Amino acid sequence: MHEIPFVYNFPFFCIILTMVGGVIMPFVRNGWLAQKINMAIIAIVGGLNVALLCTLLANGGESVTYMMGHFPAPFGNEIRFGPLEAIMAISFCLVMGMSILGGLKDIYHDIRPGKQNLYFLMINLLLCSLLALIYTNDMFTAYVFIEINTLVACAIVMSKDSGETIVATIRYLIMSLLGSGLFLMGLSMLYGITGHLLMVPLQDSIKEMVASGQYAIPLTVVVGLVSLGIAIKSALYPFHSWLPGAHGSATTSSSAILSGLVLKGYIILLIKMVYRVFTPEILAELQITNVLLVFGVAGMIMGSVKALKERHIKRMIAYSSVAQIGYIFMGIGLGSTVGIVASCFHILAHAFTKPMLFCSAGGLVDAAGHQYEFKKLRGTALKNPLAGIAFTIGSLSMIGIPLLAGFPPKLYFSTGAIQGNWFQLGVVLTALAVSTVLNALYYLPAVINMWTPKKSQETSHGDAHGDAHDAHGDAHGHADELAAVEEHEDEHEETHEKPRITVSFVVSMVIFIASNFALGIFYEPIINIIQQGVSVL
Repeated sequence: MHEIPFVYNFPFFCIILTMVGGVIMPFVRNGWLAQKINMAIIAIVGGLNVALLCTLLANGGESVTYMMGHFPAPFGNEIRFGPLEAIMAISFCLVMGMSILGGLKDIYHDIRPGKQNLYFLMINLLLCSLLALIYTNDMFTAYVFIEINTLVACAIVMSKDSGETIVATIRYLIMSLLGSGLFLMGLSMLYGITGHLLMVPLQDSIKEMVASGQYAIPLTVVVGLVSLGIAIKSALYPFHSWLPGAHGSATTSSSAILSGLVLKGYIILLIKMVYRVFTPEILAELQITNVLLVFGVAGMIMGSVKALKERHIKRMIAYSSVAQIGYIFMGIGLGSTVGIVASCFHILAHAFTKPMLFCSAGGLVDAAGHQYEFKKLRGTALKNPLAGIAFTIGSLSMIGIPLLAGFPPKLYFSTGAIQGNWFQLGVVLTALAVSTVLNALYYLPAVINMWTPKKSQETSHGDAHGDAHDAHGDAHGHADELAAVEEHEDEHEETHEKPRITVSFVVSMVIFIASNFALGIFYEPIINIIQQGVSVL
């Protein structure tokens, strides 16, 4: 009997460490110190997962089951990890750390000093729940951490402490609890017909039921409830109504973490369930994959249509997330290994790109004097060039320009569609083309607007105002007065001092930009790791 490497204890250590970090945060009254402790925990957890991934790859990309406590299956609690779980955990730690640094100035601006330590407490618990969703091999444990994830996510939205965030949090909580309730109903029915909660024994029981023809209708209902619950919690169209308000009104770091990580934790759990519980073959037989494909394609199109109509920069980015979630569900709906691999890579691409967009948008909003409307953001990239460059790169990545992170997933989605049937090929390729065009239609004007100097706009406005005054005279005196006020406001904004660009913001944007190019250029080794991980799920 060979000795188990000590490194295989690291996933358990990571969960415990983040829990302990959450426990000690209330006693750290200083927000600055709480942030340093939080960043240290994130760095340690990320380092442990790097060591774990290296060990797993050195041992042939194996998958390891780790028993929690002294009770074996089917009664005990287990975590299970392979290359896929390790690379997701590493990415989540890096993205969370950079999201905090990128929005650190806004954290200290938006959150009261007495509550800043509590914000970092929630960040610790959020990382804990995300790691548990990545690692768990037990369905009920997954449900417990889904609930923790929901409550903590609501807390970081509400941390900005304004009327708008409270309303958005209530909507978020109602929709999230609806999703959790559906998931729990499905899980209860599944336990009732199988008697198991661990994933592998569940899969064995389900295969036996399908082979014997027993519980065919209850099993279909179970899969539908569980999938619908996760779809609601991950903001798949048309269950996305809570997302723009929550992401658009929260402080910058919260928006980045919610969009980049929280939504993805639920989807990673769904992918694990596809392989470890229901199997792709059974889902295809029950027509669940086709349903996910159709909803995913609808999300790709409608999320972009909603973003195209939006004039609030953070809400536009939030609607873009709805479209990107559609991409991931479309890949799962292909029902093939290539589709799942493409979805997993898109999780990484979106996790690194969307927080960069939110954080850079925060820098641009700061340059505009905390104005979020596009017309107020004109020329802000000239005041904060690094934020403008990061937003431009993130936008091009979301469009799918080669050499950036958003391009490889579209390539693999197309490959998965070609390997499928004619229905999948036609639907997926059409959706990819339409979604790409729509992405360009709302991202490129936003980029052009922020790089366009504001002086030219003011000059043309002044000329038009003068012509109107000569033509109509004193009859429009009141309108002239309003125009003068607006002109004065524009001049005030133009003379607004350039924002103070912090070192933390620079570090965050540089790492996000480098990561985006790394994912877009050196994607093959990452795809290989994901393929190894999917093969041993």
